[in-house]
Amino acid sequence: MLELVNISKLSEKEKKGIDEFILSASTNGEFIHTLTYLAYHPHDRFVDDSVVVRDSGSHMIRGVMMATVDRKNPKRIVSHSGTTFAGPILERSLGIRMLTETMDMILGYYETNYHEVVVKTVPQMYHGQPFGCVDYYLLTHGYVYGMSAMANVIDISGIQCREDILAMFSSKRRNQVKKVISEGMFRFRELPDIPADVWKSMNDNLQKKFDSHTTHSYDEILDLKHRCPKNIHSYSVDTADGIYGAFGLIYLFKNVFHTQYLDLNYDYSTHYPNLLLITELIWEARRLGYRWFSFGASTESGGQVMNEGLYEYKAAYGGGDILLPVFTKCL
Repeated sequence: MLELVNISKLSEKEKKGIDEFILSASTNGEFIHTLTYLAYHPHDRFVDDSVVVRDSGSHMIRGVMMATVDRKNPKRIVSHSGTTFAGPILERSLGIRMLTETMDMILGYYETNYHEVVVKTVPQMYHGQPFGCVDYYLLTHGYVYGMSAMANVIDISGIQCREDILAMFSSKRRNQVKKVISEGMFRFRELPDIPADVWKSMNDNLQKKFDSHTTHSYDEILDLKHRCPKNIHSYSVDTADGIYGAFGLIYLFKNVFHTQYLDLNYDYSTHYPNLLLITELIWEARRLGYRWFSFGASTESGGQVMNEGLYEYKAAYGGGDILLPVFTKCL
């Protein structure tokens, strides 16, 4: 027999078990779905209604869904407003009947309590093996397919050396990278933490160019890095004097090396330190055994507006693009 329990009602020990389930290689969960990660949000930012389905006797977890109530529309539930994607997190080896029963319980709960259910599923490329059961269930149970963004990604599985990386680039980008390498002005390194002055500079750049700012404040991103040290890494290319030329904050998913934040010191823009940084990050991703290098979204306004300049910049490194799926059901 299975039971559905609101995660907020669990003990701290049980919540730890939720995170262990999500991080297990046998599920489609990612570290951004864990309670450890999501807890960086202030308590009053979201109204949480996350649930777990488990065996009523052994309490063995079958599935989890992290979800929050839309503050502007209390009858609308989203999985999860504080993450890029979420959706049902399942034990892959359950078998189709148990997977279906688990999703029946999760989605049935939300469909009973809300007028609109929005499910942002994990993109297929994030899975080690394709895992289309969630999308299949949603499409056969009245959910309408949409997307929240289009993102640039590169399949780096065939890279054996740095020359293979350059071969993927456009001719113009390849020449620019060769230029910065030949100048020998910068060194690539992983940083032990996130420098406050670099974070301020990145926000200044975003404000000037896009009238925007980083999703996370400096205190929030520092908290997240300390919470998830295995999954959040920071890198830079610096001059011999230690002045940063470019900076990157990386999210390490199970199968995807993702550039969460990238920044350029515009004092050195004509020397292309950002291009050297990305080249070295691709090599680092391959060294760590990743197949996919993700640049993140090139679209705005929920995917409805293409940032053409940003897209072309990312596309010059090679690779392709994916959609971040969203499934919606109105009751």
